[in-house]
Amino acid sequence: MDHRHKHPPLSESRLLPARWIAAFTLVVSLVAPASALALPGEPTTAKDVVSAVQATYAKVTAVRADFTQVTTNMLTGVEEKKRGRIQLERPRKMRLELGLPVEFALVSDGATQWVFSAPQKQLVVQKVLGTSSSGSVDRLIDDLGQLGDLFDVVLLPAATPPKPTHVLTLKPKTPNGVKQIELVVKKQSYLLQDLTITDANDGVTKMGFTGVVLGGDVPDVQFVFKAPPGVTVVNQ
Repeated sequence: MDHRHKHPPLSESRLLPARWIAAFTLVVSLVAPASALALPGEPTTAKDVVSAVQATYAKVTAVRADFTQVTTNMLTGVEEKKRGRIQLERPRKMRLELGLPVEFALVSDGATQWVFSAPQKQLVVQKVLGTSSSGSVDRLIDDLGQLGDLFDVVLLPAATPPKPTHVLTLKPKTPNGVKQIELVVKKQSYLLQDLTITDANDGVTKMGFTGVVLGGDVPDVQFVFKAPPGVTVVNQ
């Protein structure tokens, strides 16, 4: 059943999951390299790692990947594990699906954004993120070369024994519902391996990535979402 314009806007707490998932999708697109780029020597500062990540990403126009997500409930300590898939196409197109069958989806065609929740039987349709008043995470969707400008970035010390990865922590300079993002990228290729997002309520979500496909064409139909039968549509 489609009840348009008959429901109040979602509360801030109910929109929060969409915000950290948006952060996740944008960071994934940012660090997915066009090819394995071998550098003369591995960077040793946060600024140099960010520059290398952005340089390898520069020519990527499409990214697809599967992921496993583990979310920790801060009240109970219980962990919930789900699988999902993400598809991205520059500029400003994304499709994130979580759960099998799909329990949550975030889809954008660059002009419209759809936020779907199967448990709530609800689909929220709104204008796409990225206005001049948006937070730093949202702005990344317009210009993915702003990592160092929009986040305070710290390169964590090398592990002992050494690992073939760089670990970066990112804290948004403008509050946007995401408290901190930790990225683990492989050395030389700068391919994203793991991602940990801490939201404003200290909820922690960890993600690991497999089956990354770079380049190619993603059909436009993937960036449009149609409400399943029995789902309430809320236009904002």
